[in-house]
Amino acid sequence: MAKRRKPVSFDTTLRNPSRIPQFISVLSQFEGKILDDKVALELEGEIIRQKIFEPTKNTLGKYVKNYNIKFHFVADDQSTNAVQKVDSYYKEWAKNGPGEVDIEQIIYLLKNTITAHKDKGWKGGWESRIHTQFNFLNELGFVRVIKNKKILILPTGKLMITEYKNGYPKSESYDESFEQSAFLNSFSKYQINNPFRRNTIKVNFFPLVLNVIKYLDKKYKRPGIFRQDLPFILTWGDNDYKKLAEYIHSFRDKFGYNTSDELVYEYAMNLMDDSSTHKQIIPASPSFIASKKKDIKFSQIMNETPDEVIRKLRLTMLISLRGAGRFIDINKNEQEKVDYVVQTYSLNMDFFDDHDKYFEFMGSIDKKLLFSKTVTETQEAKDAKEQSIEEWANNNDWDFLRDEIINSVEKRPSTHLILKYVKETARLEFLSAIVIKKALPNLKVTANYKADDQGIPFNTASGGKNNQIGADIDVFEEKIHALLEPTISKARSFQVEHELPSIRNHIIATATQDIENDSGFNEWFGLFIASNLSRDVGDQVSVIQQINKVEIFPWDILDFVNFSQNVSSIRDYKVIRDYVSPQIMPSIQ
Repeated sequence: MAKRRKPVSFDTTLRNPSRIPQFISVLSQFEGKILDDKVALELEGEIIRQKIFEPTKNTLGKYVKNYNIKFHFVADDQSTNAVQKVDSYYKEWAKNGPGEVDIEQIIYLLKNTITAHKDKGWKGGWESRIHTQFNFLNELGFVRVIKNKKILILPTGKLMITEYKNGYPKSESYDESFEQSAFLNSFSKYQINNPFRRNTIKVNFFPLVLNVIKYLDKKYKRPGIFRQDLPFILTWGDNDYKKLAEYIHSFRDKFGYNTSDELVYEYAMNLMDDSSTHKQIIPASPSFIASKKKDIKFSQIMNETPDEVIRKLRLTMLISLRGAGRFIDINKNEQEKVDYVVQTYSLNMDFFDDHDKYFEFMGSIDKKLLFSKTVTETQEAKDAKEQSIEEWANNNDWDFLRDEIINSVEKRPSTHLILKYVKETARLEFLSAIVIKKALPNLKVTANYKADDQGIPFNTASGGKNNQIGADIDVFEEKIHALLEPTISKARSFQVEHELPSIRNHIIATATQDIENDSGFNEWFGLFIASNLSRDVGDQVSVIQQINKVEIFPWDILDFVNFSQNVSSIRDYKVIRDYVSPQIMPSIQ
């Protein structure tokens, strides 16, 4: 396929960034193997076995004897009991946890079911899923997953999965800084003209964005790039950030900020027309738009790709959201890294379709782009988080907070201009802190998640590492030091075996530290906030109180939000709700 001029776009297959290290972690089990048909099926089988990717019953659980539409397929098992066997194996996989069923059962399912998907150079069906799942990770320089070549995990990919095994974090208190370091390394170097893109433009995307922001701030005191201006960056054809910034400024100077998406689309499309002059702020001709609108869709330029750009660039932790999410700006907490990226990676390279050269460049680790696990959070950063929690508590009503907490727990996307770019786990911690601050405005609420200079979280609290206690949220009221510990997990085993022992340890460590520091606190307890709480949680809480003298009070998430609307003290939460009352033996009359 010949190269041609196209707007910037990003693969959306792995929209949730937490899935990227999961896929690479499973892939690491196959490193060094030649990716032939057999290995491809085994790899996809292991991804499904570990439930990193969960196909529906209509695909993985439906026997297909023959198929000849998008590709030719014949089921491996042609016997009369194949339908029943597929159904049985699928049900067993569906009801069990990650990695609990035998891999041979999953391979059997893959050989006797289909997904109607075919990528060039790959067999149709499940094998093509490998290309879909890993091609963008090739492009980011994390892995090399190419048909009939040896599978490689590149240094940045290995960095990303430092805390992972078999597709999941090794512990509940894992350190996400490795992932952020890998993302920053990748996007800092990322160029649109790479061997995996058939695009003629030569753009270093992230440095271009940072340079435009810096230029607009220095010359015009603008708070970053207006979200609706991102289409101009997507359709720009080179690294000349000064001309691009002046174009954006001139457009807004001419039209202001209350412009329609349709108007922006017309002007952005003109930047794609090589026959037009880009010195003037003019819309694309109707004939050019008519000829390109099916290929360069309105929804793609105005909504889908801008959303994906913000989501991807937030992974670097160098981007903040301002103006209620309408502007993307530089995270001033990481100004040193921002300056280094634009100084080091703004020069475009030509790889001449040399995949090995590209992998060598993208896969190497730039140590200056690593986030340290031992850096102490500045007081300014702590203040920004506290201020953000207070502002959100004052500016949002209970219905909004309840709905967004439900979205987080159910792992549903938010439509809010800021929350939509915060992954569910960190979003739940943020919202929980806001709820308790709204309930009790005089509380001091200290959240321990990593956040930008606006106090908007990037990721969750890192757990008890690097001489930190590891609590999610600290809450202070007079002589009370309470811990707020929300979790998105609904699994009984995780709540009972992982979360509650961790909370117990956090409370003991907090009290010990407060006493040693003569902090003046004399009462400590924890609020465990989760969904799908079982009686086992109540039983374990009772055991912990009896053995360790540690008080933990479990709260269903929705009950927590509703109850919070009528409290006068943090002590009001010190109750055991009926749904977690400890089980007791029946009495004999």
